[in-house]
Amino acid sequence: METRPSTRFGGWELRCNGLQQHGISAKQFIKQAMAAGATRDDAKVQLNRLIGSECWYSKDGQYKVVKKYLTDGDGMCHAETFNGTCWLSIRMRGDNFYGENYLCDWRDFQAIKNELCGENLQGVEIYPQEDALHDTANVFHLWVFPEGIRLPLGWGIRDVEDGREDQRELGT
Repeated sequence: METRPSTRFGGWELRCNGLQQHGISAKQFIKQAMAAGATRDDAKVQLNRLIGSECWYSKDGQYKVVKKYLTDGDGMCHAETFNGTCWLSIRMRGDNFYGENYLCDWRDFQAIKNELCGENLQGVEIYPQEDALHDTANVFHLWVFPEGIRLPLGWGIRDVEDGREDQRELGT
């Protein structure tokens, strides 16, 4: 089992791929996809994408993160410029990681992005237009851009109160 260090969560464990997390066989997945209207070839493409994703679990039991790299035309990447973007599907501890926990600390998400993708990459959380809304479970989604892609928004320099773990202590 592959592991990664984490100062915030006690470490990360790669426990399974995207298909294994669902507890079904490849044959069952293809049958389900075809029953939902996919062709056999499309179902195989979906299966390979699912097998190519990784399921990471924080050792402290707080988070499950599905990590998947995207390419144009896969349903989430809509331009070649963003090929190689990493999608992080973040679930918080609860009933099988679909529980009632929904409040999050952005510092946790920053650490997840840094530890599973890299400190020098930029990630975004998207609040989509209503006709593209995807809301099937208490899941947070981050898209981490490949090296060299950076949105022309946000602060350009670091400004952090050194030595202060939690800015909420400021009382402002």
